[in-house]
Amino acid sequence: MFQFIESICCVNKELRNLDYHQARFDRTRSDNFNDIQPILLKEIIQFPTDLSDEKYKVRIVYDREIQRIEFQPYQIKPINSIKLFEIDPKINYTYKYVDRWFFEEYIKEAQTDDLVLVKSNYITDCTYSNIVFFDGENWFTPRAVLLKGTMRESLLNEEKIKEKNIKVSDLANFQSFKRINAMMNLEESQGVSILELF
Repeated sequence: MFQFIESICCVNKELRNLDYHQARFDRTRSDNFNDIQPILLKEIIQFPTDLSDEKYKVRIVYDREIQRIEFQPYQIKPINSIKLFEIDPKINYTYKYVDRWFFEEYIKEAQTDDLVLVKSNYITDCTYSNIVFFDGENWFTPRAVLLKGTMRESLLNEEKIKEKNIKVSDLANFQSFKRINAMMNLEESQGVSILELF
C-alpha cells in the first residue's frame, strides 16, 4: 500500500496554511481509498509539551489512516548549486508520496544541491519544492507543475504570484527565481540568479 506525507510548517506554535494541507490530505485519501472516515488535522495534531516557538516541520505519514506524526526542528538549507534536469515524461507526482526515490536518484546523478525539473521542455518544479520566477516586476510559477504545493496554492490565491507555462527557452526572460514549499514562503526563500541555470 502506498503511503503519503503531509509536511506542515509550525512557527510560534501555529500551523501555517492548515486549510490547504487539510484540503490536499482529504483529496489524497478520497482519490486513493474507499469508505474513508473524515480526519480533521487540527484535532489530531497534538503539540508536544516541550515545543518551543521555533520553526518545526510537522511530518504526517498516512495511508487510509494516519500512521505517525513527527515534530522535527527545521532550518532552511541554503543551496550552492542547482541545475536544469530533464525527467521522464511518464513521471507522475500528483500525490505527495513518502517514497520519492526517483527525486533522490536525480540528485545523485546530477551531483548538485537541487534541480529544476524539466518535462517535455516545460519547467515543472524543483525536487522538494515548487519554483517561482521573477521578471523584474512579477513572480510567476509554472503551470506544468508536478505537485501543487500548499504554499504555491496559497500565494496564487493571495495573488502574490501568477501561473503561466514556462519553457526552457523562456528562462532568459527572468532575472531570478526562488523555491517555495510549506516550510519556505516567498520572503523566507533564498533568491537565486537565473544565470545559475545557464
